[in-house]
Amino acid sequence: MQLLEIAPLITAVALVISAIFVAVQLRNARRDRFVAVTNELFDIWQRPDFMTAQLWLIHDVTEDSWKEFLNRHGKEGETAFLRVTGFYNRVGALVTLGIVDERTILRTIGATAYAVWAKTKPLIEGARTENLALLREFELLVPICESFLKGRSGG
Repeated sequence: MQLLEIAPLITAVALVISAIFVAVQLRNARRDRFVAVTNELFDIWQRPDFMTAQLWLIHDVTEDSWKEFLNRHGKEGETAFLRVTGFYNRVGALVTLGIVDERTILRTIGATAYAVWAKTKPLIEGARTENLALLREFELLVPICESFLKGRSGG
């Protein structure tokens, strides 16, 4: 057998090996990106100042009107509101874009995301008079959270 006869076979084998190597590298890069992103999300979610703001929104806020909320809680309340809802808006964007797997992230934060949405929905609707697109990605996350929570409870 001459070299010219086996050259196409050698080339084909080299291409297959290269393709496998590239596929493995891409999978590893995606996994590394996923780990980095979710670690950062969990770090933010577990920070005491974030958790304090989140629990304040869930348990202590009684206003159903954005204007009433602002009048009572001022810039500090608005800051806590935007910090917590903005976090979930970012999570919603990452899930929607497929950067973060919804099942993995929602095992940890799904219940609180849903609780925050349920509590702040009237405030968000009021705040949207100033910004129509406010927290749209968070809103897209809510049905996913609800579906996940129902699935976990067997319903």
